[in-house]
Amino acid sequence: MSQSLILWAVGAWFTVFLLLGQNVSTVLLGAGVVGVSLWIGPRVFDGIIGPDIFYTASIYSLSIIPLYLVMAQLLLRGGVIVDLFRVAHRLSGYKRFPLGVATILTGGLLGAVCGSGSASAAALATLAGPELERVGYSRRFAIGLAAVSGSLSAVIPPSLIVIIYGSITMVPIGHLFIGLIGPGLVCMAVYIVCIRFLAEVKPGAVDGVQIEEQPDPALFRRSVHAFVFVVVLMTVVFGGIYGGIITVAEAGAIGAFTALIGMVAMRRVTLKDIALSMGDSVKVTAMLMMLVIGAQIMARFLAFSRLPRELVALLDPILDQPMLLIAMMMGLFFLAGMILESAAVIVLLVPMLLPLLQAAQIDLLWFGVMASFMISLGLLTPPVGLSVYAASSATRFPVSEVFRPATLFAVAAGVIVTAAMMLFPGLVTWLPSHIQ
Repeated sequence: MSQSLILWAVGAWFTVFLLLGQNVSTVLLGAGVVGVSLWIGPRVFDGIIGPDIFYTASIYSLSIIPLYLVMAQLLLRGGVIVDLFRVAHRLSGYKRFPLGVATILTGGLLGAVCGSGSASAAALATLAGPELERVGYSRRFAIGLAAVSGSLSAVIPPSLIVIIYGSITMVPIGHLFIGLIGPGLVCMAVYIVCIRFLAEVKPGAVDGVQIEEQPDPALFRRSVHAFVFVVVLMTVVFGGIYGGIITVAEAGAIGAFTALIGMVAMRRVTLKDIALSMGDSVKVTAMLMMLVIGAQIMARFLAFSRLPRELVALLDPILDQPMLLIAMMMGLFFLAGMILESAAVIVLLVPMLLPLLQAAQIDLLWFGVMASFMISLGLLTPPVGLSVYAASSATRFPVSEVFRPATLFAVAAGVIVTAAMMLFPGLVTWLPSHIQ
């Protein structure tokens, strides 16, 4: 079989099974195995496929994933989302714009403890949605704002897609985490400005409506304790990484252990909750590992086919214009994030584009943060905006209505934050350059 025919066959395999609804990890693995087998022959199963799978599964950086997942699951099952919003709600003074800002800030804090944008969006839609409506926002805007706030989990470290990117490109994950802080804060600032100018307020709504029943002081103190615990935990974890005191893996282990001790000490979790947290972490880790293994086999086929090198040769005329090349890639990541799950986008595109990035001498740390940010916007845009679907499902509100405000936020953040990172690379690279 000719090489061109093999490429068409693998492309058809990938497209057909993806359209049929198969898991991306299965499609990648199947297409990679078929491609390598046709290109090299059956002997490849003994000499390449097995060692590739073993090597990928034993990558040290991937061991970080279950640690942060356990930390996130324990905090979520301990009811931290409710506590964070309860404190933010009180600090906002029950006024319209401050409450919208408090929702964004709550989403940012959740991003530091929760690896799931959809889980954060669903919880915030249930908790914050009714309160946002009470102060005058329209129902679709309130739910859309909850989805936007929940999506910050992909931008605020620790981000699972950044861990996967670091394991593929060998960029230090601690540097990627710290590099996300600047763009994450700018993104939150953009969302806050969007609340001011894009808010949909119900006609005749009165601002500053006090809630009828005052919260139980004991319950509020309990929430404050949980809020302080989360802030201290995140400060220790990321402060330790930035100060060079602990590695990223050690930070994940400390975070998971501290979350366990803290939630047990505050009587927030039971043995059943701990078991469920461990089980959920294992499930998500296994899913991500399958994605990475499938991508590794697919990358092996791409290496044999020399497709990345041909791509470099094709784009050679613009390699000396890195900004144009970056703009094209960001558009590609944005479009891919609209139709695929975020981790799948990373494992599918990064191995293919890595030779191109190296040929153009593009900083992989800077590029990884920008790519992760663009992919995160896919959580808010149709047709597969997972955060929007989660928020809509939690509140039983039509998803088509929620996509309108969420997409406006995503477009504004995409244009402004990406432009800021491209014009001022130090926004990403300055903090990591000072890690001890």
